[in-house]
Amino acid sequence: MGVFSRLSQVVALVVVFCLAAAPDAEARHKSKSHAGKHSSKHRIAFKRTSSKYSRRHIARKFRPRYRPQQEIGALVMTEGGETVVDQLSSVEFNPASAVKIITAYGALSKFGPDHRFTTDLYLDGTLDSETGVFSGDLYLKGFDPDFEKKDAEELARGIADAGIRQIDGKLIVEPGFSYRSDPNPISSAKSVVRIMHSGRAGKVAVKKGVQLGMVPATAWSAGQFESETLRDTLKRMMSYSLNRVAEQIGRTVGGVDQLEERVAQEAGLAPGTLKLASASGLGQSRVKPCDMMAILKGLRSKLQSYSMDYQDIFPVAGIDPGTLDERFTGKTERGSVVAKTGTLPGTDGGTSALVGMFRSQKESLYFVIFCWKGSVVGFRGQQDAMIRQLQAKRGGPKAFEYYRKPAEQIGSF
Repeated sequence: MGVFSRLSQVVALVVVFCLAAAPDAEARHKSKSHAGKHSSKHRIAFKRTSSKYSRRHIARKFRPRYRPQQEIGALVMTEGGETVVDQLSSVEFNPASAVKIITAYGALSKFGPDHRFTTDLYLDGTLDSETGVFSGDLYLKGFDPDFEKKDAEELARGIADAGIRQIDGKLIVEPGFSYRSDPNPISSAKSVVRIMHSGRAGKVAVKKGVQLGMVPATAWSAGQFESETLRDTLKRMMSYSLNRVAEQIGRTVGGVDQLEERVAQEAGLAPGTLKLASASGLGQSRVKPCDMMAILKGLRSKLQSYSMDYQDIFPVAGIDPGTLDERFTGKTERGSVVAKTGTLPGTDGGTSALVGMFRSQKESLYFVIFCWKGSVVGFRGQQDAMIRQLQAKRGGPKAFEYYRKPAEQIGSF
């Protein structure tokens, strides 16, 4: 019997019992409600005034409570390609935030781990050096998925250092510009203006608000701001499962369709195999465990080509803050699981996923576990129990070699 089969059988038996018992219970109540010699008129009045014995009450009280039977797809394989566990691996599931593995793969494939996104500053106008008033517009161009407050403060500082105290025109941003991964460039621009007005890094007033537009040929470059490396952005995105960062990275790759096509090709999957609702995992995506396994292995090969491994972009259980900081925290198991979680309590009846690699004294194993139509808390317990059981059969857990960088080196966790 599979690791996850017993609970499913119990749920099925409870449903069958309820279906069998409901008609007899209803019949008993009907018999009781019609006891005595009442006229037809009296019986009708009685049924209308008595909620205790009404048909609606009986139907509501004894209606079987249908709960969809949970389904769990699992595939566990050795590094040599031997299958250890295979349960519904060819059935489509919702991978939830495990989709971020696909997003990370697509970004690494397109840009490489050391890529830095740039945000360019342009000015178009003239500066009165005595008053500090710039007559013209300020432009921002860039696709940094993690342009944050510190970046906006650096921008304000640079403008103030150039002697500009007031911009009589607008702050104009190109489509794709994002502050803190906000998909709306206008609201992103407004956030930057508020920081510029705050004066924390040099107060600069923008008098005419914000606008969406392109940098004109008459503008000149006034500075450039670089993001952290892509590998560091991915590490934070995966550790904290940052949806908006994932969506912005997906846009830089070219959108969900391009993401599906690029990763399917990289992993050797047929076109149309991946069905993603988003780059973050929100919504009703569909991926088979066997296809996610191919992606997982392909991603590792990509990482290793850059002298990296999973722990460079995945959270390490019991060590890294975020989604796995409270799982596998035992003294001997801490650091033995490197994985991406997925959680959507209100989608597809309750969805939970765990995808990655775990290590035992004997060997390391790839694993994909997709669960839906049930309690996400219960699913997490089953996922952890399965991994612990497989580790125990192989001499117990063994930690991966891993040194966690200080937070200041990879941005704030």
